[in-house]
Amino acid sequence: MMKKLLLNASFFAALFLAGCDGTTDPVLPPTSDFTLTFKSLYDGQPLEKYKNYDYATYKVQFSRFNTFLSDITLLKGNEEYKLSDIEWVDFTPDSAPNDLAVEVPVKFSGVPDGDYTGIRIGYGVSPDLNAKQPGDFSSTHPLSRENEYWLGWASYIFNKIEGKADLNNSGVFGTSLIYHCGSDEVYRTYTFNTPIRVEEGAAATVEFDLKKLFTINGAWFDMTIPENQFTSNDIGNVIVAAILMDNFDYATRVTQ
Repeated sequence: MMKKLLLNASFFAALFLAGCDGTTDPVLPPTSDFTLTFKSLYDGQPLEKYKNYDYATYKVQFSRFNTFLSDITLLKGNEEYKLSDIEWVDFTPDSAPNDLAVEVPVKFSGVPDGDYTGIRIGYGVSPDLNAKQPGDFSSTHPLSRENEYWLGWASYIFNKIEGKADLNNSGVFGTSLIYHCGSDEVYRTYTFNTPIRVEEGAAATVEFDLKKLFTINGAWFDMTIPENQFTSNDIGNVIVAAILMDNFDYATRVTQ
């Protein structure tokens, strides 16, 4: 959404070239459009809704995955360029042509050209924006979505991951899986140190792998435990939400 150049003196030093007499017109540095494409995977392959995935000793299906991402920022040493305050990425929209998760490209205009050393991403809605409600925003703003706000928590729903499990391999997926993470307590920020070059036509990819998300320290997140099949509605219980949000770093890959 909104683009903002952070106030770094070294960054702004490149904005102007002045002659000795101070009369030279300012010369803006070159900029380009830059596209980030967000993808959802399972075990390295595009996520597919209602597909039977092997999981531990049983099978799972996924039907929904969407997420808010905050303060997406390119890094270059001590310099930063914020691409966006907030984005909402829906990999499983009802309007999709089939059950494959869609790729979501987001184009940012006027990004300073150059070689960046990484990118920082906030997972969820940053606390300053999470203090607001959908009615505080215009209808076209990502945070205007009433269905993505949890009034009982006074928080946006940072992400929704939904599906079902066949825990006894009967062929019947009778166990619902509902993971809706929210509240400032589970907001996370992760930095990915990967070279990113911005120039005409440049693009990068951010991938989220749900198999990795549900693999905690090398072990499957145990969905046979009833308390692990959903995130609690109790604002004081963020145990499952915190486990998942803590693991998004491992589940994310950034490439160019």
